[in-house]
Amino acid sequence: MMDKIKIGLLGVILVLVAYNTVSLSGVNKNMDALETNVMTKLENVKAATQTPAVVAPTSIANPATPPPVMPTTQTKPVGPTTNVKFDEDLHDFGAVSVDSENYYAFTFKNTGSEPLLISNAKGSCGCTVPKWPKEAIQPGESGTIDVKYTPNKGQAGQKIEKVVTITANTLPANTMVRIKAEVTEK
Repeated sequence: MMDKIKIGLLGVILVLVAYNTVSLSGVNKNMDALETNVMTKLENVKAATQTPAVVAPTSIANPATPPPVMPTTQTKPVGPTTNVKFDEDLHDFGAVSVDSENYYAFTFKNTGSEPLLISNAKGSCGCTVPKWPKEAIQPGESGTIDVKYTPNKGQAGQKIEKVVTITANTLPANTMVRIKAEVTEK
């Protein structure tokens, strides 16, 4: 695994060095030869380690092109799906001071015919931390997503809106609730 990381990093470094060399010298006509040279060096490194390398796709013409983003959560649940209904999807804390701890419980109900299984709940930043039930919520039953919001000094004097994304066996798999606050100095 470490060899793969080294090879990937070496490839990125080679591409960046090559790009800088071409852009600094202003020689754009040698781009094809440079690309071939870089690819040959990558193949030599790969062959030397005897392990296949995973190199992020990067364009020699535009090395700032990021690799494709792989989804981190499923967009379609596996198994039977159900429905969830939140009493409200937005809570406004109003004025809150920096470094205060602010709590709110978003109440929901399983309105479908299958048990509701929440696999994850994630805040849009580290200042927003959700807790969710780990056990199945049976049809007709209710539960809560408890959210703790702790504004930081960088948010002082701002109106803030944060999102909590809940992933469950619903269609769509992700449901979002939001919190708002106006952050003041202590």
